Amino acid sequence: MTGGSEPAGRAARRRVRKRDRRGATVEARRPGRSPSRRPVEAVLPRPTVAERLVVVDRLLDGSVPAAGAVWSRATAWILRIALEQSVDELWARTEPDLARCPMRAQLLALRVIADPPVAARTAALWTALSHAAHHHDTELAPGVSELRRWREDTARIAGELAATRR
Repeated sequence: MTGGSEPAGRAARRRVRKRDRRGATVEARRPGRSPSRRPVEAVLPRPTVAERLVVVDRLLDGSVPAAGAVWSRATAWILRIALEQSVDELWARTEPDLARCPMRAQLLALRVIADPPVAARTAALWTALSHAAHHHDTELAPGVSELRRWREDTARIAGELAATRR
């Protein structure tokens, strides 16, 4: 190295830095290089309620060994998502604007659209699943029999909500 010049390879690898409007340093792309292109992520279709219930059955049967110690809470989460999806599908058919409301508000409005006993069971099940899905230091995780009962309730309510017409 003579005259303090850098080897050609190092100079080529050096990043060009500039300042943005706020004065922060920003890396600019080197001249002659095309911008980096990220692969376009494919949008996967939303699983159906029935597909979610199949996953719950696999978790309850123990055929998903990778679930480890969190399988019971994962099962409660999937059941809650399936129940919420059933309510979302009802709103898509009857009152699309309600889908933007928080779930508690949707459960209150459900009494107007669905039969009151169905709405009450839906709200009670959603509350139980929400409680079971979150970890509480002083409480045990839900047991298999409780999760199986919630799975059957979710399937029954999903069918009743699918049959609801305004």
